[in-house]
Amino acid sequence: MTKQIGVKAVLAAAMVAVTVGGCSGGANAKAALPAADSTAAPNALGVKAIAPATKLEANVMQATGQLRSKQEATLSPRASGPLTRVLVKVGDRVKKGQLLAQLDTDALQIGVEQAAAARSAGAALLDGATIDVERARKLATSGSLAQSGLDKAEVGFRQAQAQAAQASAAYKNALQALRDASIVAPFDGVITARNKNVGDMVNNGTAIFGIVDTEGLEVRVQVPEAIIDRIQLGSVASGTLNPSGARFEAKVTTLGAVIDTQSRTVEVLADIIPGKAEATLRPGALVELDFAAAAAEGDDGKSLFLPAQAVSSKGQQGYVWVVQDGRVLKRDVKVQRVLPGYVRVVEGLNSQEQVVADASLPMKDGTAVRVVQ
Repeated sequence: MTKQIGVKAVLAAAMVAVTVGGCSGGANAKAALPAADSTAAPNALGVKAIAPATKLEANVMQATGQLRSKQEATLSPRASGPLTRVLVKVGDRVKKGQLLAQLDTDALQIGVEQAAAARSAGAALLDGATIDVERARKLATSGSLAQSGLDKAEVGFRQAQAQAAQASAAYKNALQALRDASIVAPFDGVITARNKNVGDMVNNGTAIFGIVDTEGLEVRVQVPEAIIDRIQLGSVASGTLNPSGARFEAKVTTLGAVIDTQSRTVEVLADIIPGKAEATLRPGALVELDFAAAAAEGDDGKSLFLPAQAVSSKGQQGYVWVVQDGRVLKRDVKVQRVLPGYVRVVEGLNSQEQVVADASLPMKDGTAVRVVQ
């Protein structure tokens, strides 16, 4: 009997030793395994949880547009005649007021000289009439001249005044005709077209040059109507030049007042900010404008954004499912739709909380959940 007890004691001691050795030897292996979620019930509903974003995701407020010059013109003479000088070619950069082309001005110059002579004659006649009327007024005052004599002098003076004014106007007209025979640059820019050469006959209105201001550029972009209310005049949008990817900045100057019924877009114009471009920008280039930063300018920096699918709402009132300690809690929130598929949470949530990404899942207060990705 004593022998049997001894054998059982030895076997028991051996089992204890094996158990202790196995635990100590497997400690590192168990630490390498992921810890079990102690808050998740065995039959917990698997959900995807997301945290509110403090700014809208990239690309959701982008729109494609085109660069264009704020000043572009087709230049024509205001006179008719043969071209005697053509001073620029396509690609030349010109300054405002620079002479670009000249028509034959011989006859026009003669006209100016004739008008100048007529103006001088008119001025001389006016001087004589002025002397006569002043003398007549003095004589009439002293009683040495009859009223009829004074009236005649006054009429002569007024006639001389009218003739002098007419001659002066004719001289100005002749000078303008001479200027009209010259084509000058209306603004700083680049010549984009030249349609005539020296010797060609041109008429008033004949297109001679095309000119574009390549410095004063703007972006014309069609913005979806869902975005337009988030954009303010004067806000700055970041732009990307296609296909190079060069960056630039543009300031919003115009918000269209009409929504295009076909595309459901609104025209927006934005001036390129000088010195903010990484490469040379040319009219006609395609660009992408990102209005995300511009849309955030009116916020207080505490705005929270969620995908619309995470919120069950009607108008501005709704609710989300907040994930807390392995369960969901229904939370009333106030929201504002900012884009298709996105809402801004105005009240009821903070940035540290997580919500179920799909508010339509069959849940109620206290439903056990397991967060999955």
